Amino acid sequence: MSTSDVSVNYSQTGSELIEKIYSDDYLSIGGRTSTASLAAEAGITASTHVLDVGSGLGGPALHLAESKGCRVTGLDIVASNIRTANERAEARALDHRVDFQLGDAMAMPFEDGQFDVILGQDAWCHVPDKDKLIAECVRVMTPGGIIAFTDWLQVGEMDSTYLADVLSAMASPNLATLTGYGAMLEQHGFSIMKQEDISAAFIDQYNVIYARLENLKDEISETFSAKVYGIILGKNNSIRRAFADGKMGGGRIIAKLNGRGGHGRKTQL
Repeated sequence: MSTSDVSVNYSQTGSELIEKIYSDDYLSIGGRTSTASLAAEAGITASTHVLDVGSGLGGPALHLAESKGCRVTGLDIVASNIRTANERAEARALDHRVDFQLGDAMAMPFEDGQFDVILGQDAWCHVPDKDKLIAECVRVMTPGGIIAFTDWLQVGEMDSTYLADVLSAMASPNLATLTGYGAMLEQHGFSIMKQEDISAAFIDQYNVIYARLENLKDEISETFSAKVYGIILGKNNSIRRAFADGKMGGGRIIAKLNGRGGHGRKTQL
């Protein structure tokens, strides 16, 4: 799974379709409820500078700027998502608090020690090297910063064929586990504040989304094509099966960086 696969899945048309199935501004199943939960766990206030890694169409960043009055920077690897998110920030007169930048989560285009909280909402499954992602989070965080994220996780064994089908449906290079993420964070100097399996919530949310997809069959088929609808349904059937079989789920992790930050390589802007 390459960067180009993610860009195809989340092209302007792809993102438009996903947003229609999920919720306004969001390419993640949890929507504003998940954003609000992460914000509360991370202690985000008006004085917090937040980095949203994998910011998509800007849903979490825009919601946080509106609800908390904080400054938010979004980072995404898909150029059309960045354009759309910045346009929405400007249209809502939030561009003085929110900006979205194009860049790779494994080599972030930011100077060291800038962000108090780093947020991720169901997006890091698309990052090939999660260890590099966490290392970059450490580099761009302020000392004692908080990392708060949800993600799709592998929760059961899958053979190579089954796993390949799931990863293709998700446009993901690999899936982490909850314990794997926890160990990785601790290796990079974080203390785990909360590490929880939220697979039941993911499944409930996904069932609602799947029902919405079925109800949108005629609209999607007429607007795009029956073939496009069939492709989307096939991908979602693969994901739904993985949930039902107990192979895939979701997790939420909140962790605090132990007294350091802005440590490591400095990426040139």
